[in-house]
Amino acid sequence: MVKNYYKIGFLILISFLIYSRSPYIFNYGRFMSLDLVYHFEIEKLNLINSLFFVDYSARYLNLISNISSIISTRFFDLENAQYVAVYLSLIIYFIILHKILFEESKLFSNQIQKYVFSSLIILSPVMSFEIWLNAINLQVYLGLLTILILFLNPEKTKKSINYFLLIICGLSGIYSCALTPLFFWNYLRQKTKYSFICFFILFLCSIIQLSLIYISAFKVEIGSSNTALILDFSKYESISFIYNTVIRAFLGSSFPKFIFELFGLNLKTIITNENLKDLLFLISIFIFIILISFTFRVFSNLKHENKFVFTYLTLIFFILSFVVIFGGVSDSLHGRYSALPGITTVLMVLYVASNLKKTFLKNLSIIFISCSLIFGFYDYRLKNYLVYLDCINCPNWKMEVKKYKNDNNYRPNAWPYHIDR
Repeated sequence: MVKNYYKIGFLILISFLIYSRSPYIFNYGRFMSLDLVYHFEIEKLNLINSLFFVDYSARYLNLISNISSIISTRFFDLENAQYVAVYLSLIIYFIILHKILFEESKLFSNQIQKYVFSSLIILSPVMSFEIWLNAINLQVYLGLLTILILFLNPEKTKKSINYFLLIICGLSGIYSCALTPLFFWNYLRQKTKYSFICFFILFLCSIIQLSLIYISAFKVEIGSSNTALILDFSKYESISFIYNTVIRAFLGSSFPKFIFELFGLNLKTIITNENLKDLLFLISIFIFIILISFTFRVFSNLKHENKFVFTYLTLIFFILSFVVIFGGVSDSLHGRYSALPGITTVLMVLYVASNLKKTFLKNLSIIFISCSLIFGFYDYRLKNYLVYLDCINCPNWKMEVKKYKNDNNYRPNAWPYHIDR
C-alpha cells in the first residue's frame, strides 16, 4: 500500500511536468492542421462512417483520430472542440504510465526502473514535439502501449481491458500491427487463451490495415507522394535514421547542434555537400556496426531468463525501423518517424543497465540513460520548437470560429505547423 502512495505521488509530479511543457495548450486547447481537417470531414458523416473514416492519402485507418473527431463534433461546439484531442492524448499518456507503474511486466524488475522509464516517456528527446498532444500522432503512443502489453504478466493484468486497448491500437495505424509476429511468438511460447486472443486481435487489425493500404493505391491520385511505398534507402536517410533514433535518443538536439556548429555544419550543408554526406554516411554505418556488436555482446552476458526479453526488444527495434524507413514519405526520419524506434533503443539500454552484471557495458548503459534524462530535461521546452508548444503567431481561435459561423465556406486556420522554424 505504501508503494502505491509513492506511485501516486510520482504520477502527480509527472502531471506537473507534462503541464509545464505546454501550459497554453492545456488552458486553451488547439487543433493541429490535420485534426481540424478531419473534424470537418467527420462532421458531415453518420456515426458508423465517422468511426471508420479513412483518409486514403494516409493509406490506413486511424481509429483514435476518428474517435477524437467524433467526440469533438458530436459533443462540443466548435469554439471548445479543440480541447478534445489534447485531453484524449493526455488520457492515453496516463494509460501508458499506469501500465508501467502499476502492472507487473517482464521489462522491469524493480520500481526504480519503472520510475526511470516513465520519466523517459515524457522527457526523452525522441518523444518529439511533433507528436505532443495531438490525435493524429497518438498512433505513436499506442504503438508504445502495444509494446508494453506484449510484456505484461498475463496472470496479473486486466485481460479484457488489454483486448479493448489492442483493438484501438491495431486500428489506429500500422505500428501496432507490425508487432503481430511477436504476439504470435508469444502465443507459441505460452499456449494460453489470453496470448492467442491478443495475437488474433492484432492479426485481424493487420488484415484490415493491409487491405486499406492496397486499396489506397487505387484511390490516391497518380503522382502523389503517398501513392505507394518506396522500397529505397538513401544515404541521407541512413544518416537521418542514426541521428534521430540513436544520437538524439541520448544526446538530445542542443548538444549535437552545438557540435555541428563548431564545425560549421547545418542541414543545408549536409544535403548539398556530397563529400560531407559520404563521410556522415560512413559514420552512420560505423555507429550501426557498433550497435550490432553491442547487442551481441550484451546478449552473451545476460542471464538466460533475460535473453528472451532482450531478443524481443531487438526484434521490435528492427521491425519498427523497417516500418518507418520504408513507410515514411521523405528521406528525413525525424519527429513521428523516429519516436518509436528511438524509445525502443532507450528501453533496450535501460534493460541492459538494469539486468546486466556490473561490467563496462552496464556502466556505459547507465551513463547513456542518465544522458537521455539530462539532455531531455534541458531540451524539454527547446526554443527552436516552441511553435509546437506555445501560441506563436497563431490565429485567435474565437475569431476564426466567428468568421466560420458568418461564412460556412470559410475554413478556420489551425495551429500554424512549422511556422517560424
